[in-house]
This record gives sequence, C-alpha cells and structure tokens, in this order.
Amino acid sequence: MNLDNIKAKLNGIGGGKFGEFLGKLSKKTKILIAVIAVIVIAGAIITAVILNHKEYVVLFSDVSEEEATQIVGHLQDSGVDYQYEGDGTIMVEESVADQTRADLVYEGYPKSGFTYDIFTQNAGGMTTDTEKQTYKLYELQDRIGATIGLFDGVKDAKVTIALEEEQRYALESEEDKKSKDASASVVVTMEDGGSPTEEQAAAIQRLVAKSVPDMALENVAVFDGNGIEVSVEDGEGTKTSGDTGEEIAQIIENQITKKVANVLGPIYGAENIRVSAKGTVNMERVLRESTTYETPEKINERDKTGIISNETTSREESNGGTGTGGVAGSETNADVSEYTTITNGGDGSYTSETATRDYLVNQIKEQGELDPGSLEDLSVAVTINGTTLGSLTEAEARSLIANATGIAQADQDEKITIVAAPFYTEGQINREQNAASFIEDNLLYIAIAAALLLAIAVALLLIVRRRRRKAEEDLLDEEDLVPVMPEEEPVENPELLNLKGEKTRELRETVREFSEQNPEISAQMIRTWLNGGGDSDGGKSNA
Repeated sequence: MNLDNIKAKLNGIGGGKFGEFLGKLSKKTKILIAVIAVIVIAGAIITAVILNHKEYVVLFSDVSEEEATQIVGHLQDSGVDYQYEGDGTIMVEESVADQTRADLVYEGYPKSGFTYDIFTQNAGGMTTDTEKQTYKLYELQDRIGATIGLFDGVKDAKVTIALEEEQRYALESEEDKKSKDASASVVVTMEDGGSPTEEQAAAIQRLVAKSVPDMALENVAVFDGNGIEVSVEDGEGTKTSGDTGEEIAQIIENQITKKVANVLGPIYGAENIRVSAKGTVNMERVLRESTTYETPEKINERDKTGIISNETTSREESNGGTGTGGVAGSETNADVSEYTTITNGGDGSYTSETATRDYLVNQIKEQGELDPGSLEDLSVAVTINGTTLGSLTEAEARSLIANATGIAQADQDEKITIVAAPFYTEGQINREQNAASFIEDNLLYIAIAAALLLAIAVALLLIVRRRRRKAEEDLLDEEDLVPVMPEEEPVENPELLNLKGEKTRELRETVREFSEQNPEISAQMIRTWLNGGGDSDGGKSNA
C-alpha cells in the first residue's frame, strides 16, 4: 500500500473533510503533526514491548533429558512459563524462579545437574579446580536439602556447608586445626510451623555428617523455622540443646496460635483474625511421692476385725499376793490394752491376762517424676475484624477457643479474651502501599506517557496559535486590498422614491390646472410671494 492509497482512504473518511483539513494546514504544521504521530506510535510500541517482555533466569542446568522431561511436565501442570534449551538448561521467569525452585526441590528435583546458573555462566575450559569444587558444594547442599524435604512433615530445608580447610603448614596448633574443621547448618521448616522431632533432628545430623567427608556429628547444627536450635547430643536424640523455657514456650504458643486460627479462619477468614497466645513453662524436674491411707470396711465402731500385723498376749497367775500387771500397747493403730485381774481375799490369789493386737490399714504409695517443660499457664487473645462476632455469640466463640487450646471451662473467662473491632486503616494503608508500589514499578511508563501528553499539548498549542496568526494575517491582507471609498448618503428604498415621484407629479399637475383656470389668483399669489420676499430682504438690509 503506497502513500497515495493511504491518502485516498484518509480523504474518504468524513466525506473528504479530513483531506480539506489537511489542505488548509501549512507544510510546517503537517511536518509537526507527522513527527508527533511518529513519537506517539513509537512510544506505544516501546511501552508494549516493555510490558510484554519477560526476563527469564536459569532454574536448573545440566539435567538429564529424562529428568528434564519430568520437570517440564511439572511446570506445565503448575502453569509456569518456561524455556528449555537443548543442553539441559531450564529457564523460568525471574519473578517466580525462587518459589518454583523451592517447590521442585521439595518434590525431589533435580536428581542430576545443578540448581545454580553459576556453573553454566562461569564453568568452562578456563575453570579452576577451586571453582569446580565450589559448584560441587552447591550441588551437594541442594541435594541434601531435597533429601531432608522428603522427611515426614518437612516443608522445606536449607543446608549450608563449610568445608574443612586443608592443612597448608606442617606445624599448626591443635586450636588452629580445630577451627578449620568442617561444619554445617540446616534450617528445617515444618508444615505445621513447629519443630522436627528429636529422631528427625538426629537423622538430619547423621545425613549431613555422612554426606560430607570428615564432618563431625557435633559440628552439624539443626534449626527449626522459628530460629530455635533443635540439635541433639551425640546424634542419639536424647536431649535437645534448645530445652529452655522461652524456646519451648514459643513453640507451644505458635502451635496454640495455629490451632485457634484453624478453627476461626473458616468462619471469619484468615485475614480477618489475629491470635496471640502466652504460655508459661515449668522447667524444673520434680520427684513426687504420695501415700494414701484407707480404713478397712467395718461393721461398726466397735468392730475390731481386720488383718493383724502384730499380736502380743500376756498371762500372769499369782497366789498369796496382790497387784496388777501387764504391758499396755504403744502402737498408734493398736487396740486398747486389756487387763484381766482376779483378786481373792485371805491368803490371796492373783490372775492377770494382757492382749495387744496391731491391725493393718490400707495404704497406697505413689512415686512419680515430672519432666521439665510442662505447661503451667496459658492465655489467649483474639481480635476479629468487624463490629460484631457475626453468627457466633461470645460464649460460643470462647468455648470454641477453649476446646482448641485445652483451657478448662472454669478458666475460660479469665484466660480467653475476644475483641471485635475494625482493623485500623488497613484498607487505606494497603491502597496507599499499592499506589506507591504501582508508581514505583511503572515510573518509566508514567514518564513516557507524561512526555507524550506534553508533546501533544505543545503541538496543539502551536497549531492553534499558528492558525490564529494566519487568520489575522489574511484579514490584514484583505483590508489592504480593499480601496477607500467616500461615504455615500443612505440610499432610500426604490418603492418609496417612486411613491414620492408620483405625488410630486400629481401636485405639479394640480398646480398647473389651477393656474390655467385661475390666472388672476395665480398672478396675485406670485406678487404676494415676491413682496414678502422683498420685505424680508429690506428688513435684513436695514438691520
């Protein structure tokens, strides 16, 4: 399509008015309009290219063809845009690279290759042995992290390894040698937001220690997603190094908070609730022994039956003297001592019997040990976004929270606090942040649009001023060409002139007929006019 066809089509728009409009413009104005149109079109094209441009970064490199097929299938199922190169390199958008890599590592990928693009960017024929060892260390860290991610309940794992430094000098102190031992740290994020078990922590330490040459088990530190160290001593899982009251309380508080959010989230929405829990943990190890005594069942108060533990019986018989005898019982659970005395007068006769019986009492002894870390006190505060609690009453919401946290019914009012109030300026703050973020992210596009609008405004202003100046110049030229004519008397209406001419002719004919019919009167009137005119002249002369 040539320019003539374009011009013909433009002239056809609006019945040729566009062509007439262009025909009235000067050459400079047409050039200016064309330049502005080119700038606007170029700006629109550049903006569209920038907006549609996607920056891709390396996700995995040097993966096998079979594994690349599996990873690409996973990306397709997840709806992630990707680019695959024939050398085993998979690339994704930069904005989703980290999350996609974490998801794939959690799934156990890659089993081959590297997760860093440093290798593909820097490795080559000139790569040193030290650099190659560094790339291998990167791969080892990712491989161990992916393996830990396969443990039950583990969401993500990040491994950092510091390899042992080689001994460069023959004479080195033991302290220098010790400071250069290999060490590692592992940060494990659990799905429930808690900490890995002691068995899992011990397994992680053994896995890392066995994967790195000359790695001592005690040089591997394991942390949970809350930053609490959960390493175990000697890898046996018997004692954690993070057994402090604050750390255990924090773990319990996080678990309680998540449980409350799980029961209230479906009702109010996770974004409309805020939960805070505060717990007190007793870290003292307590040995406790308790003894319980129970009285055997008896028929009545006088019933002395039961299991006899000890019985003492004494019998005395004497002739020729008087007196009493017997030993009273001294045990707390003994029957009252019984004395049987027979005394006869005269030459005398004496007989005495004594019986002491100890009965067994039911006794229960209990011994127990309270391990440190028991929860002694717990309080929960919940804030709900809104003016009311919605479909739940305060009592129902409090009971729901109590059941989720294990707080006794008698302590619900004291330990649980619920407040319903609109969240302060949350929407406004979000709008301001979104607006600021939008301006910051699209500053270049805004500047281009502002420049285009300014250019269009300046061009329109120049066109209007030029057209106004052209109109003024044309008006001045027309005034110079028109000759100056003398002022003419107003021209009356031709019909009015004809009417006046007819009346004049009629009057003239009437005067002529009167003078012909009355010549004397006409002569006298003429003399009177003449005399009057003479008197007037004479008076004026005398004056």
